[in-house]
Amino acid sequence: MSDSGATFADTLRRAIEQRGLSLDRIHARLHDRGVGVSVATLSYWKSGRSQPGRRSSLTTLPHLEDVLGLQRGELARVLPAVRERPRRKAVRDLGTLWSDPSPAAVLARLDTTWDTELDRIMLHDRLRLGSDRRHLGLTVRQAMRARCDGPDRRVLLHQQDDPAVPLPELRVLRGARVGRVEREEAGGVVGAELHFCQPLRRGETVVVEYELAWAGNGPLDVEYTRRLRTPLRELLIEVEFHPQARPDAVTAFTHERESLVGLDVEHRATVVHPDNTPGTAGLRWDWPEAAEHLS
Repeated sequence: MSDSGATFADTLRRAIEQRGLSLDRIHARLHDRGVGVSVATLSYWKSGRSQPGRRSSLTTLPHLEDVLGLQRGELARVLPAVRERPRRKAVRDLGTLWSDPSPAAVLARLDTTWDTELDRIMLHDRLRLGSDRRHLGLTVRQAMRARCDGPDRRVLLHQQDDPAVPLPELRVLRGARVGRVEREEAGGVVGAELHFCQPLRRGETVVVEYELAWAGNGPLDVEYTRRLRTPLRELLIEVEFHPQARPDAVTAFTHERESLVGLDVEHRATVVHPDNTPGTAGLRWDWPEAAEHLS
């Protein structure tokens, strides 16, 4: 990690010195990756005479970080232009999406640089519950489109209301690999960076699918909430109940309204929201009062 007060030139120069590579050698290795950046440009970046600003230059950074043995995003984090690009519409601050501090604490330890530079196209959440009413697993599939050149990751965050239950394990099914993972056991929060197979160019779409699964007893939470920081074209939420543990009622909700939802023949409650604005949406359910409590 770079020092908080370091400039882009400081970080790049120190990395070059530690790696022991000449600019010619760095240029050659970038060329082997199909990245066209001149030795003169590298020299300007190293001296601080200039820094990456154009989209074509920003796409070079992940490759340059690999060549220099840096963590992905280490150069981007000390480049103001990466963080300060304006967006068409204002987006909510990440900390305003949760009422308690644990999610914000986890997010602060993850790289959310590209969060607002990925347009959300489709999000499909499928939560499965067992016969004991506990959560078994959550599968998430999401399609995103890059608003600019350079996005190479997205951050996921999951929170459960039952802190007595261990947090789930993460497994990526397609479109990315697991990067840094952070946990707040007391707050029931797990967060992770999902690194795409390669940095995206403007207009490119990536589909990422992952699963959160509980090794033992899952939480007894009776609500699943999706918090949206930016607009989303289509949101699909499914909660699949065990045939021996059907709820009395299921309610679909957003930050604006609520409505009852029935179960289909496969004991599944489903809600679809098109053209979502930032806010919350989800499903909650009530168990039959007469049923024996399952632990």
